[in-house]
Amino acid sequence: MKASIHFLFTLIWSVAASATLTIFAAYPLFFALMGPLNLSGITFLSQKTIAHNFNKLMSYLLNPFNEKLIMPDFKTSSEGLKHFSDVKHLFFVAIVVTVILLIPAIRFIKQKTYIRFYQEIKILLVIPLCLIIWGMVGGFDSIFISFHKLLFRDATWLFDPATDPVINILPESYFMGCFILFGIIYFAFWSTLLVKVKRRI
Repeated sequence: MKASIHFLFTLIWSVAASATLTIFAAYPLFFALMGPLNLSGITFLSQKTIAHNFNKLMSYLLNPFNEKLIMPDFKTSSEGLKHFSDVKHLFFVAIVVTVILLIPAIRFIKQKTYIRFYQEIKILLVIPLCLIIWGMVGGFDSIFISFHKLLFRDATWLFDPATDPVINILPESYFMGCFILFGIIYFAFWSTLLVKVKRRI
């Protein structure tokens, strides 16, 4: 029973930690994709201006003491502000859960409890593969929409470029990169444990 609880905690931690690492990796990923995605051409703003506004957005999302979102070159509707507030709370939850469950996750690994969960780990590794197949069949937008419907109760995530032009610097391709990064981190963690288990079988 205790081992199962540790496994559950580690599973939750792996999702939260993968999300947290992806959140912080969003910075370099955005700057790396700014040119290839032609954000300057889409918005008619310089890369420096786009970066400044993106930094303002991320500062709001990551700083719990920053309660007001102001992007100097992008107006934001009340619906947009509501959505970013919801995202801010999700970011906070992911980071807090990552910190709180870090010790149980470390114990799960150091005590080699994962050896008892060989079949379960294989199932956890099948999930991202299923998502890849889903994305290949239905397109990434189907995953993107389902993800938002799962995490957000309202439709404020459906941005209108006319009222929330910031969406022009946050294209679906950027979010796809974030999803891929999340999957790589998650997959790397559990596949590493699976390899360790196989070596002991």
